[in-house]
Amino acid sequence: MKANTNRDIYLYEKRIIFQETVRGWSIVIMPDNILLDNYDHGFPHIHPDRSEIRTKTLYETLFVVKSHIEKYKKIELDLLSEELLK
Repeated sequence: MKANTNRDIYLYEKRIIFQETVRGWSIVIMPDNILLDNYDHGFPHIHPDRSEIRTKTLYETLFVVKSHIEKYKKIELDLLSEELLK
């Protein structure tokens, strides 16, 4: 049985679940069900369209997500995608 490596951050009614393993990292934003990861394709991307994002590390991506939520108090998916794809 694997140990649970998930870590959570609660911010403005959003739950950000993130983890880093030897295979890669992932960030899930709930309840919006937004997934950012670098599994399977070898590059960081946002689901569902798998557009490659400019940030390469878990903590760099997490910083962008947290800054977005702090600024808008919610997730504006188009704006978040724009911030991540710059």
